[in-house]
Amino acid sequence: MKDVAKVVIAILLVILAWKLVKGVLGIVITLAAIGLLVWGGMKLLEGSGQKRIK
Repeated sequence: MKDVAKVVIAILLVILAWKLVKGVLGIVITLAAIGLLVWGGMKLLEGSGQKRIK
């Protein structure tokens, strides 16, 4: 019975770790998307002041 309990606990730990990794990756991707939107917005606003040489 102890072996069965160890296997069940190991499976539960793997599932918990996977959910934590998914949550952290979701937060990181969300922050990156927000950062890109803010950076793009700032580039659009300040882009009119600089002219490119053709």
